[in-house]
Amino acid sequence: MKSSPGGVAGVASGTRRYRSPNRILVRFFRLSRDKWKDKYQVVQAKLEQMRQISAERGASRDRWREKCEAAVARAAVGDSLAAHRLTELDQVRVRVAELEAAAQKKTL
Repeated sequence: MKSSPGGVAGVASGTRRYRSPNRILVRFFRLSRDKWKDKYQVVQAKLEQMRQISAERGASRDRWREKCEAAVARAAVGDSLAAHRLTELDQVRVRVAELEAAAQKKTL
C-alpha cells in the first residue's frame, strides 16, 4: 500500500504535501469547515422555510377548493329549486287560466 506524501509516513520521512506550517493549515481548514457549515445551515433554514410556505399554500388551496365546491353544490341546489318553482308556477298559471275560463262560462 502506497502512502500519500502528506500522510503520517510523509511527515515522518520529511516530505510534505503543503509548505505552510501545520498551525496555519489547521486554522485555515477549521475556518473553511466553519464557513461551509454556516452556508449549509443557511440553505437548510431556507429549505425548511420553503417547505413551510409550500405546506401553507397547499392547505390554503385545499380550503379554497372546498369553498368553491360547496358554492357549486349550493348553486346546483338553487338551480334545481328554481326549476322546480318555475314548474309549479306554470302549473298554477294553467290552473288559474282554467278557473278563469270556467268562471267566464258560468257568467255567460
